[in-house]
Amino acid sequence: MASKGWVPNYHGAWAMIIVPPFVGMILSSFHLEHLLLLAVWWIGYFAFFSTGLWLRSRRKPRYRRPVIVYGALTALAGLPLALLVPELLIWIPVFAPLVLITLHQSINRRDRSLLNDTVTVLAAGLLTPVAFHLATVLGTVPAGRHGWEAWDWMWLAAASITAYFIGTAFYVKTNIRERGNEGFFWLAVGYHAVFAVAATVLAAMGVVPILHAIVWWAVTARTWAVATYSRRIGRRISAKAIGMWEVVTTIAVTGSLLL
Repeated sequence: MASKGWVPNYHGAWAMIIVPPFVGMILSSFHLEHLLLLAVWWIGYFAFFSTGLWLRSRRKPRYRRPVIVYGALTALAGLPLALLVPELLIWIPVFAPLVLITLHQSINRRDRSLLNDTVTVLAAGLLTPVAFHLATVLGTVPAGRHGWEAWDWMWLAAASITAYFIGTAFYVKTNIRERGNEGFFWLAVGYHAVFAVAATVLAAMGVVPILHAIVWWAVTARTWAVATYSRRIGRRISAKAIGMWEVVTTIAVTGSLLL
């Protein structure tokens, strides 16, 4: 537990909360209001993290202060954003069920379940369309890519990046909590292979760059190779090493998609 609930200590989580909103901005354009959106999202994520830890601790007082501080800061950033771009309030009903599900998982100490990881990733992935929406509200008319309309291409990009981060949950569990679980290992490899095939088909159609498909196959091979190597040497790969390499693969997946 990092600093009694103040800061997440998994490197991969940082990539997950940084990449999606920036992809939304890259596919549209940057506005100063995006700074408020980033503040709400990043501080809100810390509030979400600390609240989950507080709930899992059975509401111990020592974990309460980060919840109060981050919650107040999120509200301070959120109010001017809501006043400046009230159209973004339409996203609240989309995020609300995801937040409720993950808080319920925290109360029941299932924060490391695949369901909780998936819901968290879905919430992060939605920051791509939110950031994109903000730009369109403020007058930006984004250009499409590869023959697709701007909104359609944005949703495809958001789906690919979100699928990658969900795959990260499979990959991490295969090497840590589910290490040695043969069924889960093949589930993780199969998950990545399915999206690698999908990326290959899209690349063949000219929808995504061929490099993106190659990266997906590389990530699939990585999922198989790391778990196989860990089993062969008889010990786990450290969570720190896994998280740091996730930053590298995240850059590769995102960069290859946005070419």
